Amino acid sequence: MKPQSMALCAAAGCLLLSAVCTAQQTAAPTPETVGPSQGGNWGNYSFSTSFETGYRFQTVGGNAAEYRSSVNFGNGVRLLGSSVAMHSKDGHGRWFDEILLSTQGLGGDPYESATFRVQKNRWYRYDLLWRRNDYFNPGLTTDGASGAHLLDTEYGSQNHDLTILPQSKIQFFLGYTRDSQSGTGIATVPAFDAATVFPVFANVRRLRSEYRVGNEIRLHGFRLTWTRGWEDFKDDGGSPLAGAGGAPIPSGGATLSSFSRTEPYHGTSPYWRAGLFYEHGWFSINGRFSYTAGQRGYLLDESTLGFNRFEAAANRQVVTFGTAQRPVATGNLTVSAQPASKLTIVNQTSTYNVRTEGNSAYAEIDNSTQTAQYAFFEYLGIFTFANQTNVNYHANHWLSFHGGYQYTNRRIRSIQQTVFAGAAAAPAFEQTNILNSGLGGVRLSLLKGLTLTVDGEVGRANRPFAAKSERSYHTIAGQLRYQFKTLRLSAASHADYNTNSTAFSAFSSQARVYTGSASWAPLSWLSLDASYSKLHLNTVGGIAYFAGAQFVSGEQSYYVSNIHSGNLGLRLALKRLATIYLGYSIVQDTGDGRGDPLGGGAGSNLPALEAAQTYPMQFQSPLARLSFRLSEKARVNVGYQRYGFRDDFHSQQDYRSNTGYASLMWSF
Repeated sequence: MKPQSMALCAAAGCLLLSAVCTAQQTAAPTPETVGPSQGGNWGNYSFSTSFETGYRFQTVGGNAAEYRSSVNFGNGVRLLGSSVAMHSKDGHGRWFDEILLSTQGLGGDPYESATFRVQKNRWYRYDLLWRRNDYFNPGLTTDGASGAHLLDTEYGSQNHDLTILPQSKIQFFLGYTRDSQSGTGIATVPAFDAATVFPVFANVRRLRSEYRVGNEIRLHGFRLTWTRGWEDFKDDGGSPLAGAGGAPIPSGGATLSSFSRTEPYHGTSPYWRAGLFYEHGWFSINGRFSYTAGQRGYLLDESTLGFNRFEAAANRQVVTFGTAQRPVATGNLTVSAQPASKLTIVNQTSTYNVRTEGNSAYAEIDNSTQTAQYAFFEYLGIFTFANQTNVNYHANHWLSFHGGYQYTNRRIRSIQQTVFAGAAAAPAFEQTNILNSGLGGVRLSLLKGLTLTVDGEVGRANRPFAAKSERSYHTIAGQLRYQFKTLRLSAASHADYNTNSTAFSAFSSQARVYTGSASWAPLSWLSLDASYSKLHLNTVGGIAYFAGAQFVSGEQSYYVSNIHSGNLGLRLALKRLATIYLGYSIVQDTGDGRGDPLGGGAGSNLPALEAAQTYPMQFQSPLARLSFRLSEKARVNVGYQRYGFRDDFHSQQDYRSNTGYASLMWSF
């Protein structure tokens, strides 16, 4: 991961915390199995089933909204998990040869899913994936205020794929995907001037549909695939005034009496995708191409009525509209050669070309003063060409190394003003950035079961587009692995350093990751897993901004993070009668060591910037699960898991939750 990508991921500690909560093991559903290993019989088919039905419970203390944003398990009866599988015994069923169905969290869990497959050998295969997720985001409370931002939506997704003649050299594909997001929220909008911000309701209604058809042909070592698709997107949300009965809302001395916003956004993106693959002996070719002819149309109509902070009547209307074409073309060609048994050479050439062109107008009308301001946009184009060559050489059984070189040329061109009759031609702005980078690494098998890998990369760019883009960077990574019977140990480190300087600002980042893990199963009934990682991130960049009519420069945007995370799991299988699992997870960002959001940090001494320079917090979650075997086809399960979150700077976001479940797992 490049330095700026790591900065984006680590700068928001809550986002990393959410990812950890999702990735860590949860108490339910139970991972144990029930039923005979060979399944049952039904005519010409063998089948196996498993169902886990139970009751979830939870208690929450502290900030319930923060709990909903990261965990969100509630009370109630659930179908925690299920699976059904049927297979024809001889591979020649009448209507189908295989049916697979699995579900998770049905009945009210915040993350529900179902997968289904049915196929008939040589004739067809149908796959279905369905998901529903509850998404709740209360917005970070970093300024002492609350309730200014909120998002409470539901994501729904379904994916259908049908393959005709799946085992033949000529196959046909049909597919359909539907994604939706709906719900409500609270956002903030500026009104009358940049210093006045009001909360408004957000009505979220987004829908994406995709239809596709394709074909695959295999002939004389070649494999050709193509897909034709049509994607439609609609966003018909709006933002009425946040307030009971349209009551005036004060903010900073101003009063908002009426606000309405309509902003439909519709578009379609028909596309082509194609791939050509060939492999013969020591030589192979892999080529992919895609083209999307995106078209968009949008309209925003916003009306604001009230009194500004100087108690003068204000009546503002904003209208922006336009249509745009957004063609995107990508191509990738990979050529691999192995002229000798120990030598592999891979060359990859790729291109990316995207354009946004059309007519877009922005009009801001002040009905009180009868004045208007206009802005127009016409064109933005980005073209990227990249070529990379890698060489891998396996010297002997204990030594191998690789090296490579990459050249990237990226050109950005924009026209920001439509040309009217009699007006001067709009100037085109253009910038080209060339990146040269080299990489290399070595792999050593020092002792039996012990392997050391070291990799590094150095890159230089001449004109990076953004202040935090890669300009002068280098990375180095190492990994040590050891395996002896059931014992597995690993340790790794990865460091990224980047410095950049533009005409108006400078930016540098330092990121280092240290990881270690261990897995051991000394006995058939005992296994242990443990892992630890540390992420250090330090970024600093110059910033300039307007404070009213005054231009302020010379300030620094500074952020530091030190995230420690650990996981521990112990599994005991007691003579096939019961299984016990104990686990513990912890994530802690120690920040820069200060105990107060204001003062003591580097960079700017402005309170608003000091409070955002670090984000110390702690999240921990112990769990315990017991699965007791009643018979070959039935198990009773109970589990408990605690979630605790502490924000060192803003304690109003702290929460603690006790969750658990009891379930019956059975098979028939």
